[in-house]
Amino acid sequence: MAAVLKAQGIEVVEIPQEKYKLLSVTGKNVVIHLVSLISSYQPDELVALQDRYLAKGNNLIHLWEDVWISRREQVIGRIRSLAGLNRRIHARKTKIMIISQLQADEFLYANHVQGTARSKYRFALSIDQTIVSVACFSNLRKMSRNHSAEYRSAEVIRFASMNGYTVTGGFTKLLKNFILEYKPNDVMSYADRDWSSGKVYEQAGFKLVSVSSPATIYVDRNSLVRYFPHRLPVSLVATDEKGSAQMDHTYIKIFNTGNLKYIYYL
Repeated sequence: MAAVLKAQGIEVVEIPQEKYKLLSVTGKNVVIHLVSLISSYQPDELVALQDRYLAKGNNLIHLWEDVWISRREQVIGRIRSLAGLNRRIHARKTKIMIISQLQADEFLYANHVQGTARSKYRFALSIDQTIVSVACFSNLRKMSRNHSAEYRSAEVIRFASMNGYTVTGGFTKLLKNFILEYKPNDVMSYADRDWSSGKVYEQAGFKLVSVSSPATIYVDRNSLVRYFPHRLPVSLVATDEKGSAQMDHTYIKIFNTGNLKYIYYL
C-alpha cells in the first residue's frame, strides 16, 4: 500500500506496533490503520485507538481491507484531502446548479468512498460546466416530538468534491443554498467515525448531539459489497438439520466504529 500511495504523492512511514498496522502520512497529522477482514479486533478497541491519536492531534482512520480493494481511487482521494494535499478551488468562483439523481450517482460513485445514495434534493458546484462538488439532501420531515407541528428537519445524505480538489467553502455554500430554498428548521448529518472526527461539521456550525454505537456489517467475500443486517440478501441465513440458523460462509462479519450525529440549528 505504501508504494501505491507514494506513486500518488502521499509519503507514509510505518509506526512500529505489535498489534496494529499503522501508517503515518509524512509531515501531516493523518494516521491510517490498515484493518484486515479476518482481524480479531473489537469495536471498543478501535474506538479507543482512534481517541488516543485524536488526543495527540492526529486524525486516525480505520481503512478496512475490502474498502481499499474495492474503492482504491476514492480512498486515495480522501487521504489526500485529509492530509491537505489537494489543489484548492474557492467556492466563490463556482456556480450552483441543480442536478439529477443520475448525475449525482455518477459523481458520487467516482468521488465518494461510500459511493452514492438516493436523495430528494441534489445540488452541485461547477466551474466552466464541470461539476467539482455535490451535496445531496433528504426530503423535509416533520419532527413533532419536542417541537411544534410545523418543525421540519432535513438530512445531508452525501457531500463530496472531485478527487484531487478541495473546494474551500463549498460545503457551506451548498448548505446555505439548500436552507434558503427549502427553509428547514434544522439540518442533520452523520460523520462516519471510521473516517472522520467531525471537524468539518463543527467548522460549518453544526453541533454534536449524539454518538452511535459501532454497527455490525457483513461483507460478501466475492463482490466485497457491504450489507447492514437489515439489508442482507435472503440467502445469507440458512438452517441446519436441527432447524438452527447458520450464516452463509460467503459473508464475513465485521463492524464499523459508529457515527457522530450533528445538527445545524436555524
